[in-house]
Amino acid sequence: MRDRDIYNLLGLSFDAVDMDGTVQAVLDAIAEDRKLFLSTPNLNFLIASLTSENFRNSVLNSDLSVADGMPIVFMCKLLDIPIKERVAGSSLIDELRSNEACIKKPIKVFFFGGQDGIAQKAHDILNREQGGLRSVGYLNPGFGTVTDMSTNEIIDQVNKAAPEFIIVSLGAKKGQAWIESNRTRLKANVISHLGAVVNFIAGNVKRAPRWVQKMHMEWIWRIKEEPALFKRYVNDGTIFLKLMFTKILPYRRIIKNYNVHSTPTIKPDHKNYCIEFKGDLTKDIRSQLQEILEENVESKMDITFNMAGVTYIDQAILGLFLRYCAAKTRSGHKIFIIELSEPIRRIFELNNLNYLI
Repeated sequence: MRDRDIYNLLGLSFDAVDMDGTVQAVLDAIAEDRKLFLSTPNLNFLIASLTSENFRNSVLNSDLSVADGMPIVFMCKLLDIPIKERVAGSSLIDELRSNEACIKKPIKVFFFGGQDGIAQKAHDILNREQGGLRSVGYLNPGFGTVTDMSTNEIIDQVNKAAPEFIIVSLGAKKGQAWIESNRTRLKANVISHLGAVVNFIAGNVKRAPRWVQKMHMEWIWRIKEEPALFKRYVNDGTIFLKLMFTKILPYRRIIKNYNVHSTPTIKPDHKNYCIEFKGDLTKDIRSQLQEILEENVESKMDITFNMAGVTYIDQAILGLFLRYCAAKTRSGHKIFIIELSEPIRRIFELNNLNYLI
């Protein structure tokens, strides 16, 4: 998905895509027999990514990353990131269940994980309703490690069911790690960790009514249904407020005060695997920069970004940097970002991108 409209938010990448676009991405991946690793980061994902490099990388390595949570959408609004709609994983599944094209030709899904008996119940319910999703199987791998859940026998069992969409429910960190470890071995087109979905389909947990969702109060309903979530929500809320005052609002001031508009230049040095940047790096140059990066990302060399002449950098370019840093890391190489001025270094720090510099 070369033309992804991707942005950085506090060190995670998010695609500026709405529910309709996400549904279409799933349908296209299946119709075109392509792989789609879909991540649905919410506030809890974002917070976990601050302390776990592997978890952060699992989102950065996704083929599509959508904003599942109003706190994410709210922060995007403050930072002028054009993500205006929450795309919840559970809502995505509801859309696919009622999608007319899917009802005519149901998507074959497989439930991986979930509590004992819940996945089977979800499996039975989907197949009784004759909607847009048809379950072709389920498997509870137990409570072992990711390695324990990645044996040839387990992967073969999933593949033999021939699903088009694997719904993983193992807990966010373990689920993302399992997908990362096995995505090349799994034959399904679409795979995503959608932790609460199996419970919602099975009716083990009731989802909030539409009017509660529209008021952005679904988290209160979730606590009513699952009291054990209260502690997590309090912790996440506390960290959210800290991030607002220490990261988001200070960066918002920088964005609102930006008015330099220095003409950007990008000078690639293919011989020395270095790219020199000058001026204001904004979304206007993203296509040009993307072409240059794609020429270099496959090279079997580390690449250096010289930022000595950079006067500003926005979320679109930071998102592109994240995407290609992840691509180079997957290939066993790195991108070194050097010669940052103090204002640009400050932008990286406020965006939790210190590890890149």
